[in-house]
Amino acid sequence: QEVLQTLTKFCFPFYVDSHAINQVGQNFTFVLTDIDSKQRFGFCRLSSGAKSCFCILSYLPWFEVFYKLLNVLADYSAKGQDSQRSELLETFHKLTIPEPGTSVHLGVHSYFTVPDTRELPSIPENVSIWEDPTLYSWGLRRSRCGFSVFQLTACIHGSAAMLYPMFWQHVYIPVLPPHLLDYCCAPMPYLIGIHLSLMEKVRSMALEDVVILNVDTNTLETPFDDLQSLPNDVVSALKNRLKKVSTTTGDGVARAFLKAQAAFFGSYRNALKIEPGEPITFCEEAFVSHRSSVMRQFLQNAIQLQLFKQFIDGRLDLLNSGEGFSDVFEEEINMGEYAGSDKLYHQWLSTVRKGSGAILNTVKTKANPAMKTVYKFAKDHAKMGIKEVKNRLKQKDIAENGCAAAPEEPLPRTAPSPLADKKDPKLREDRRPITVHFGQVRPPRPHVVKRPKSNLGVEGRRTSVPSPEQ
Repeated sequence: QEVLQTLTKFCFPFYVDSHAINQVGQNFTFVLTDIDSKQRFGFCRLSSGAKSCFCILSYLPWFEVFYKLLNVLADYSAKGQDSQRSELLETFHKLTIPEPGTSVHLGVHSYFTVPDTRELPSIPENVSIWEDPTLYSWGLRRSRCGFSVFQLTACIHGSAAMLYPMFWQHVYIPVLPPHLLDYCCAPMPYLIGIHLSLMEKVRSMALEDVVILNVDTNTLETPFDDLQSLPNDVVSALKNRLKKVSTTTGDGVARAFLKAQAAFFGSYRNALKIEPGEPITFCEEAFVSHRSSVMRQFLQNAIQLQLFKQFIDGRLDLLNSGEGFSDVFEEEINMGEYAGSDKLYHQWLSTVRKGSGAILNTVKTKANPAMKTVYKFAKDHAKMGIKEVKNRLKQKDIAENGCAAAPEEPLPRTAPSPLADKKDPKLREDRRPITVHFGQVRPPRPHVVKRPKSNLGVEGRRTSVPSPEQ
């Protein structure tokens, strides 16, 4: 009952007696986040005049699927076909989660295709605000932002999607109900959608460092000049791509921002430290130092952001577990300027996949075949390099003196050997580069929710979902 009362407030996130209700779009989405950072999406459809609302709760971000289902349910209700409506809901409620790309038929005229959440998100390309990278720079800066719209709540989800492959780590409320307006004065970063009827009260609050985007008037109010902190070449390329895709459909806008993210952070793989028998770590200094002066300044600030640390932390977890990863961001990196500059990483990824081993296990016991191949790969390359240098020195000595160089003297017994390194880890640590392993100071990660057996239903669950006010 408590959950249902909370849902009512989120289903009508505006002043009921406001004249702006007539401007409310029929479909929108809110989000309920619990204390474990699990998100449940509330897909809603308002009736004419906002007198009633259909709402479906799901952990699955299937916007088009649920909006289509809501439209069918509303049509049944308008025609008085209550039995068909109940039958459709019952069928959908009992449905197990199909694989992406599967066509699902719920009835004679009701079907949908299961979306693939691994694909690039679709950002509203018919809204010209996406041609302005200022909002993107705000997202990287962790400021606070309020949207004075309701019918375009997709813009909230689109704003968060621009940060892919990173994810918004702070307060996230696509539609803010009137009883939670105090969140606008929160001292932490937030991404909040606000209905136009509530904006007058919001503006009367003590707002600091807040960016306000009005999608209705296509205006952006910001106290910052964030674009100046972004490298000009990346910003110019982003603007040009956005202009080209502003009149097209598909994932063009998302692809444009993905290319910008790859330009900023695509070289992270060059900063991975792979040491035999030890977990892979990430070196901040190496990541920042090899870039241009303008880019170095930007990256120095970016590596302090929680969303970047969570991104690196997630990559390290996948690498150290032996799983590896392949997504559209990695594909974009491979097609960009950094392709081929991290051969050791690619060799590691290939061999681990073949061996299906986990690096963490190699720390405790013997290295698995996949890791042995990687170590041999690195060792052979090192030997080849030393041999090549020796050959060149030998040829030079012969050319100058007419004779071969004397054989090398053995190392003095006082020199530390690899065996001594094993006995005394401190010797090895003293010679290792200083690295940063985010796992040692990692903040709580967003919980990865396993797919439920059913994607509907609230009252049947034992655990209630607290609202943001809890």
